[in-house]
This record gives sequence, structure tokens and C-alpha cells, in this order.
Amino acid sequence: MTAPGVHPDSGASYQEVPRASAPHVKVHDLALLEFQGPQLQRARAFFTAFGLQTVAGARDTEMFSAEAGAPVAIIYRKAPVASFIGPTFAVRTCAELEQLARATGSPGPVPQDLPGNPPGVLLRDPNGLQVRVAWFADWRALPSCGEAQPLNRGADRPRSNAPLRHPRRPSRVLRLGHMVLGTPRWEATARFYIDNLGLIPSDVQALPDGRPAVAFMRCDRGAEPADHHSFVVARLPVTDIEHAAFEVPDLDEVGMGGAVLQHQGFRRAWGIGRHILGSQIFDYWFGPDGHKFEHFADGDLFDADRPTGYHAMSAAGLAEWAPPLPGAFLRPRLGRREVAQLLRNLFTRSGFGIAELRLMAKAMRSTSLPD
Repeated sequence: MTAPGVHPDSGASYQEVPRASAPHVKVHDLALLEFQGPQLQRARAFFTAFGLQTVAGARDTEMFSAEAGAPVAIIYRKAPVASFIGPTFAVRTCAELEQLARATGSPGPVPQDLPGNPPGVLLRDPNGLQVRVAWFADWRALPSCGEAQPLNRGADRPRSNAPLRHPRRPSRVLRLGHMVLGTPRWEATARFYIDNLGLIPSDVQALPDGRPAVAFMRCDRGAEPADHHSFVVARLPVTDIEHAAFEVPDLDEVGMGGAVLQHQGFRRAWGIGRHILGSQIFDYWFGPDGHKFEHFADGDLFDADRPTGYHAMSAAGLAEWAPPLPGAFLRPRLGRREVAQLLRNLFTRSGFGIAELRLMAKAMRSTSLPD
């Protein structure tokens, strides 16, 4: 393992975010996300335009699926106040659920309130979010996307008398890829997901004082490569999902999906661009209740041997190329409950107070780039 190193702007040593030596389980993937709020019709309109398929559900509940993974990727339940309920992770075997239940003192495995009632264990993270870990008998493998279209690149010109024409339709959404959780309880939250679920920090971005601000974490699949990140913990003043991301086959699917969303009146949050950490081509959109959802393609894959990278937090480090970062992209979603939480956290010892706000502002002015 490599040493964390020092922050290039301040010389402060990066604080290490170590792996768990003996996690309770090693989850295989992020399975689905649960939301609640008052906008059932808007949720249906957005997620179908985004490229997900509707799934029949209970009254006052909308459910949506991708092509691979769990039978349902998004559940949106009717409620008077919008909020993120929590994530569900998948394991490969029921035996792992029994192991997790024993290690955490939780009931289980027991049927979960999800389509098909898969067996699982229900936990609470340090923010009070519901975290399900479940085994899905009907888990679907990632499909083949067929042979890539030939590209004319310089002297290599395989495509002749064959113009490209893409149908104007929503993106082909392959699967739920990752989510980012904002929290003022950064250290406790990161350790919860690392120690309980076996997630591995792939890359960590730090504040100028060396403390971690963002940890991109992948599933530990041993020698089998996994996404650079399936779950991200970000140091923010409000506990909420920062965004959720879904994989599509390629750049054309990202672009056409955005054209359809824009035509139907939805608002782009940021994009199109390519990230540095993770390398994905990205395009972010505002969905129901102000939450952000991302189409992405062509992300990095790491096996378990890849060591953790440490980098300075900066706006410049968010993308190799992209339009200017809009201010609205970085602002937390603020309803009445979130405003109260923001004010409470800023003026108490919450893990994100005035000092952290100043450090974050300084970090976002930095021009430092990841290695």
C-alpha cells in the first residue's frame, strides 16, 4: 500500500482512510435506492424520460428498473415531505446475510419490504439512514451491448457510405452504478460502510488540513474488477443523497438521453463532461424533489489489489473536460428540514461547521489536479 502523501497546497499530511481488516461482509454491488416525496407523477415522468422502465407496485408507490442488477433500481413512495430513505446493497449468498446479522446483532435474514421480498438484514448508518443488505435470487447480469460502432479517426476510416443516425429516445439504462451520500458525520459514516460492508476506498480527496472530504469506494470482489466507485461519502453540512448514477453504453447514449430530457422540460445540473477520478463520461440532471441523477459511460474498473489514491479536493479536479461548473450543482438540496439541519450543523460541533465550510471554500478555489 502506498503512503497517503501531503496536500500540495498546504503541506499537511493526508489522513489515511484504511480498509477494514475483517469486514462483516463484502457486498457485491449497490442494488437499489429508496426515496419518498409528494411528486409521484413527476417521478414517473422523469425516470421514464431518463430511460428506466416502470414496474408495477403497490398503491402510492412508483418503481423503476434498469436492464441489469436487482429487479427494481428506484423505489419512490408517496409522502408529504421529500427525503432519501436509503440504499440497498446486494450480497452473493444468503450465508453472508447470516454472517452480517450475527456480527451486527441484527434480526435476520428476514424478508425485506422490496419486490419479491428478498431475504436481507436491515441496518441504520450513523446518520439514521436505512441500509438494507439483501440477496436477490433474480439478480440480472449485465447485458452485452454488441459490437461498438466503427469510428472514423484520422487515417483509420472504417465507416464509408454508412452515415450514423441515432433514434431520438431515452437512454438505454443498463444498471444502477453508484450513489454519493453527503454527511457532516464523515468519519463515522465512512467507517460504517467500510467496516460493515467491506467497501474499499479507491480514491480520497482531502481538505487543505489533510482531513478527507470525499471517499470514492468500490466493492471488494477480489481479483474480479469492480467499478471505481459504487458508493461515495462526501463531507457536506446536510445528510442527503448528493446524486445517483446509472450506466449507459456509450457517449451517444449519454448525449441522446440528455436531448430527450431537455426536450421534455427537465433541467440539466452539469454536463456533458469526463471525470478525472473514475474517468466516466457524465451528464447530471435534476429529478423529482431536486435530487440529481447521472447518466455515465466508460468508467474505470479496479480489482482489490489497487491501492488507495490520495488527492487535494478542488473544483478543477472534478473533470478533465466539461462546461463550467454551475453553482447550483454544488448547493445542497434545501427543504425546511434540510435548512434546519444546515443551520444546526454549521453552529455546533457536527463535523461540518464554519471551519469546515471555510476549508471547503478554499479547497474549491484550488487548481490542484489528482495525480
